[in-house]
Amino acid sequence: MNESKQEKIAFLFTFIGYSIFGFSFLFSKQALEFTSPFVLLAVRFTVSFLLLNGLVLTGKFTLQLKGKKIKNLLILGLFQPIFYFIFENFGVKILATSFVGSTLALIPIVSLLLSVWVLGESASRSKLFFAVFSIIGVIITTIQQPMEHFRIDGFLLILGAVFSASMFNVLSRRASRAFGVIERTYVMFGLGAMLFSTIAFIEVQNTGLDLVAIPFAAIEFWISILFLSAVSSVGAFLLINYGVTYLETAKTAIFANVTTVISILAGVFLLKETFGIYQLIGSSIILISVYGVNRPAKKFALQKNTH
Repeated sequence: MNESKQEKIAFLFTFIGYSIFGFSFLFSKQALEFTSPFVLLAVRFTVSFLLLNGLVLTGKFTLQLKGKKIKNLLILGLFQPIFYFIFENFGVKILATSFVGSTLALIPIVSLLLSVWVLGESASRSKLFFAVFSIIGVIITTIQQPMEHFRIDGFLLILGAVFSASMFNVLSRRASRAFGVIERTYVMFGLGAMLFSTIAFIEVQNTGLDLVAIPFAAIEFWISILFLSAVSSVGAFLLINYGVTYLETAKTAIFANVTTVISILAGVFLLKETFGIYQLIGSSIILISVYGVNRPAKKFALQKNTH
């Protein structure tokens, strides 16, 4: 496969992956009506890990970890899903969703800066401009939404989520030099299933079996789990890990803000939420920014000093 075609496929897969994430908020919200965040995460990543094992055992994917140093994959798994989901879940509990969304829009610019210093990649001024432009777009989409009181602890948690997601973008690209898409995703989900299940077990021991008995008896919970595990976890992360293999970090990270647009559209069409002029303007800016970062450009700024 030639490089141009490979990049186009990577663009498409990354776009689809982050678009799927836009719908995941709806299913997470539904599932959290029945249980706690840690129980949801434990079930989600356990089912995801079992699905991946099924794909490997049936020969759909090949797993080659023998003889390889998986330390880098374990570090990758700590940042995503462990650190990211812990920071995000508790941050959302403290702060308004609109503020969280605006803060998470820092992921592309932080990823861009980390890719320069960690990977030695270069970034043009136009990429920097459109990365910042996308943040403005996300902020505009939240202008008319209600804002809760600011809390420094919640803000620090969301900044932790921003850093975790940005490190995932960078570390996944670096790990792609030695590990394939399925190998990275497999270790991520295995680590997530193990740690989240351990935390959930302790939580259930302290609060009672209702945290698992009630959701396990609800069909709505399992519908959400099916989407979150099979589509949003296995499907989306495989697509995104494929994308970061062939695209620079700046190009893949900017797609994260597409999630904001998709989540707004999902709310409008599925939950009958309002869609105002600010949402239209902000969504348009985000999509323009995605194009701006991914268009061909000369690389001359922010280049790592290798002298």
